[in-house]
Amino acid sequence: MKNKTMRILDAEKVYGEAPIFKEPRIIGDWILWLEQRPNEKGRTTALIRPWGQKDVLPQELTPYPSDLRTKIHGYGGAPLTATLDGSDLILTWVDNKDNRLWMRTWFYEEEKEKSFSFKFIPKIESICLTKKHNYFLAGGVIDLEKNIWIGLMEDEEGDHIVSYSLKKSEQYPRIIYSSQGLLGYLALNSKDRKLAWVEWKNTSMPWDLNELKLAKLGEQENIINIVTLNNEYLKCTEKISFFNPIWSDTGDLFVAEDSSGWWNITQIKTDLNNNSITIFQNQWSIKAEIAFPQWVLGMSSFSCVGDNVVGAFAQEGIWTLALFQKDGSIKTFDQTFIEFSGIHSHQNRLVAIASSAEITEGIFEIDLLNQSWEHTPASSFSLDSKEISIGESFWFIGSNEEKVHAWYYPPLNKQILLPPLLVKSHSGPTGMARCGLDLEVQFWTSRGWAVVDVNYGGSSGFGREYRDRLRGNWGVIDVMDCTKAAQSLIASGKADKDRIAIMGSSASGFTALGCLISADIFNIGACKYAVTDLIGMANSTHRFEEFYLDYLIGNIETDYEKYLKRSPIENVNCMNMPLILFHGLKDKVIPSDQSIAIKEELLKREIPVQINLFENEGHGFKDGKIKVDVLNKTEAFFRQYLNI
Repeated sequence: MKNKTMRILDAEKVYGEAPIFKEPRIIGDWILWLEQRPNEKGRTTALIRPWGQKDVLPQELTPYPSDLRTKIHGYGGAPLTATLDGSDLILTWVDNKDNRLWMRTWFYEEEKEKSFSFKFIPKIESICLTKKHNYFLAGGVIDLEKNIWIGLMEDEEGDHIVSYSLKKSEQYPRIIYSSQGLLGYLALNSKDRKLAWVEWKNTSMPWDLNELKLAKLGEQENIINIVTLNNEYLKCTEKISFFNPIWSDTGDLFVAEDSSGWWNITQIKTDLNNNSITIFQNQWSIKAEIAFPQWVLGMSSFSCVGDNVVGAFAQEGIWTLALFQKDGSIKTFDQTFIEFSGIHSHQNRLVAIASSAEITEGIFEIDLLNQSWEHTPASSFSLDSKEISIGESFWFIGSNEEKVHAWYYPPLNKQILLPPLLVKSHSGPTGMARCGLDLEVQFWTSRGWAVVDVNYGGSSGFGREYRDRLRGNWGVIDVMDCTKAAQSLIASGKADKDRIAIMGSSASGFTALGCLISADIFNIGACKYAVTDLIGMANSTHRFEEFYLDYLIGNIETDYEKYLKRSPIENVNCMNMPLILFHGLKDKVIPSDQSIAIKEELLKREIPVQINLFENEGHGFKDGKIKVDVLNKTEAFFRQYLNI
């Protein structure tokens, strides 16, 4: 009777202390990563330690008040650039406190005797490379030959590739390339003096349609011999999306692209001046995805190892780490992890952020030759395997009678014959449900809840056709799939039909509200910073998503009635179930006024509603105390109105 001995997981264990690891990389014999700290109100800092020595205390290189974060394209990413110049470590970073680019150099003294401690010693004080400005920088690379930082800049005119000298302070940017569209994922081949990047028009999202650009770096830090690779160049009649271009040591370019309907790896060989280009598509053809939707910069799903590529691919909702060998074969690694991000390799070593069904997210290091690995969880808290609800891959018939994927987590501490069910889905809406251990899911299952995490039509990880189910159908397909998931579990005797809750944030908050409005199967809901006003969003959204609703809904002039019909704020009179809302007052993506308006309309009809506003939070809560508060209040609200 193990259910009687299960402990209930506290919200403080879920969110209170554990940092979020991001963008790991290998620099020589060291690993370097970003750490977002919820107990410091979400401040992000850079840490370093020796490779393969998880017991050695890492050194913080950018202590308080430094906060490494960018605002490019509204969602940011890639604030840090690092390289070794001999034995010197060079870091550049964008600091959230002033939005400027900073640089510092450290040296490392070898210990005379083997020690469990180490120290990088600053050679200079931090230098601010940029003048005060109104633009956003990110995604840089360091060119040691010219002693410059090359990176991306967004301003009112568009996106640019710019450079700054590493030897001067308070500089204006030197613009070396400009685009009226958007730029991302800049990659430098320093040996052959080449750059690659991804570029797209703001009428498309980068995972729907973009281009790959190759160029030569001239002697005057200028860009020449630009070649554009797109669906026309590849003689493909369908749209193509490129992701994560990287250069190998031999000068070949590898990139993920989805001309086959799946994000697979393509190899590109060029001569010195890009006059002759040979493309090797379908070298590793697999019905799986080796890329992510490009919401932020700094993501990585594969890396080069000599003439091979090492990366993680998603298939049936699970990520697998594999070596893509030059002979066309794919060799998987024998290890326990099923979710990977931030993959980076150097020589025969790899680092990534990884989690398994029973191990929380942490830094994963593997020797690619002998396949020995170690893992450093972000959280010092761990659960016994008997205290974990393992996700079960769950396919059901969703909208348009098509198969839809979800993860079902059975309840622990089951107190009654049929458990309450929490329906949740990822945000984006072009995201993917996590398959690694998620302590928030375990928070609910430890209290006797069943949880289903729905990969509704439109999710990534299942190919372009699956992703395109949402084209023109946001607020329809996603709502129907979440509803069908709940109905399927009720019909199979896995949920109490009178205790069905739904929860969401941002885009998935829009889906949750749509479910509460259109389906009477749901009894209660919780939403964080949810999209509620599609017309307002279409008229005020930021540049990155300016035309995203054209894809998700349609043109606002010709499809105005669709916008009205699917906007929760226009249909809140159809919502009759209790709702709890959470919103940050500094949210610039979705104004808090939208949640407040929903609350006011429900109050007029005396529908139970609560709203919680947080003065210093934006879009996506970062303060650990706030996250704990949100989880506790949601659970208490559900318990109160579902009589649990």
